Amino acid sequence: MERSYPPSHQVDKNKRISLIGVGRLGLCLALVAERAGYQVLGVDVLPQYVEKINNKTLVSSEPLVTEYLSSSKNFRATTSVKEALEFADVIMVLVATPSTGGDRHYDVSQVSRVLTDINNHRVENKHVVICCTVLPGYIATIGRELLRDCKNTSLSYNPEFIAQGDIIRGLERPDIVLIGQGSPQAGDFIEALWSNFTCNEPKICRMSPESAEIAKLSLNCFVTMKISFANQIGDIADRTENADKYAILAAVGSDSRVGSKCLGWGYGFGGPCFPRDNRALAGYAESVGIYPALAFATDEYNKLHSDVMAQKLLEEDREEYIFENVTFKEPCAVPIIEESQKLVVAKKLAKKGKKVVIRDRPDIIEACRQEFGNIFIYQYKDSLLENHSLANNSNHTYDKVNPCSSFSTGDVLRDAALATVDKRHGGLLSTSELEKK
Repeated sequence: MERSYPPSHQVDKNKRISLIGVGRLGLCLALVAERAGYQVLGVDVLPQYVEKINNKTLVSSEPLVTEYLSSSKNFRATTSVKEALEFADVIMVLVATPSTGGDRHYDVSQVSRVLTDINNHRVENKHVVICCTVLPGYIATIGRELLRDCKNTSLSYNPEFIAQGDIIRGLERPDIVLIGQGSPQAGDFIEALWSNFTCNEPKICRMSPESAEIAKLSLNCFVTMKISFANQIGDIADRTENADKYAILAAVGSDSRVGSKCLGWGYGFGGPCFPRDNRALAGYAESVGIYPALAFATDEYNKLHSDVMAQKLLEEDREEYIFENVTFKEPCAVPIIEESQKLVVAKKLAKKGKKVVIRDRPDIIEACRQEFGNIFIYQYKDSLLENHSLANNSNHTYDKVNPCSSFSTGDVLRDAALATVDKRHGGLLSTSELEKK
């Protein structure tokens, strides 16, 4: 049964937000805001998904989501963008901007369609906030133009720094909050929102949207640079007699100018955020006449490091190699294997004719099957009977191929389930498009 809200005049305007896009990230943001005392209305194109949210029957693999939803009192969802625009003065956009490669780097078509739809409603006195990753220059060259008919309406940028599989904890305990404010009033609202739901005291960084677009990519790219640097030093140490890579990196990270986070040797960086953000910043740098040598080197050594790891394993000449926990980072509660460096190494071994076993949860095994087909042998982590080729070999002792992982964080893409609705881009449809369905 759909819950009703108090009349608008009875609710503090500074305690209402509308979220256009309540996939993984949007849903998590809605729930932490609701727990902080906000009235939240979310928009999604899937009626059945909206119904599950409103009936509190949605079950998510993201930690804490199911629990937070079941206890929520002031959060509901709708398929109507118009309703969301009427509900609150602050409209946060959290749709997918998937990787495209080439000069664009991010597919911003969903964001642009949402902004166009908002403009078609000719809203006034609103604060629109983009929370998904866009290429530097998007707000200045495209975003503001798409809201050209909306009087006294600001456009801000507030991307999150969180990890898939740990989104709520990432939202509640961020190191920094990046606010590219379209107006001082918008910046005040966003800062108050984060201050109300965070459990720590993050650094609040307020700046122009143009600065925030660059800062978002820059932070992730600096982390990837540390990861590639650490792996390069570790690989050098491995080829130096009596050198201990862990001791070396611990010493380097002890200097306050460097810091120990993300400075451990292990698999390279992967996932839906780090690789694409590094390449996107490089692409943007070239577009403004700056040669991005560091970004290129970071990406290049990430690839070379997987070659080094694969060669080292090949030299061991094992009968078989078993990889566990093959998501893009470890641990990860959701089956995301995008640019997983463990799987990059595993694929290199398999292409050399080695027997490679992927042992993991059923949902991750299915993701691997869809991506790699039959080049691996698959096995459920808690059973040796999943694959017929291993059924008669349950007493075999397996050595894990599981080096220390590099630290990894990343923000989240829009729920892939929307691909079943919009075949063009897999995302949120405008109100007019939805009515045609």
